[in-house]
Amino acid sequence: MRVSQKTEYALKTVLDLAQHGDAGVVSTAHIARRQEIPVKFLEQILITLKNAGVVGSRRGPKGGYFLQQSPAEITVGAIVRLTESRPALPNNGDAAGEYCPFAEMWKEIEEHVHDTLEGLTIKEMCRRIQERSGKKSDAYVI
Repeated sequence: MRVSQKTEYALKTVLDLAQHGDAGVVSTAHIARRQEIPVKFLEQILITLKNAGVVGSRRGPKGGYFLQQSPAEITVGAIVRLTESRPALPNNGDAAGEYCPFAEMWKEIEEHVHDTLEGLTIKEMCRRIQERSGKKSDAYVI
């Protein structure tokens, strides 16, 4: 399954907010620098995430973005759905209505991908990152 750059950046953005949001809000500049996301693209992603209620914002000199939900409540699948129209898997049948011998296989793969994405939370992704980097986890508090 291939996802767009927007999806990758949206996931990196939510992970960054989960990891660095313990101080309140996180500036766009900090997210962009840490995650190597172009600022203009990041701003578009943050608007999408804000409109969906995943992130909130605070204006002003000390403003920035924060997660509206606990990382344990945000699934990778939710972010993928916000940024992708549909995962790119082959067509599940013939246009003429004929039986496609691979249709059932593609459907099973699609269901497995969906279940995996819906079962994987941002909290779990943060845990995996911390485990691999050997860093102590920061607590997330709402």
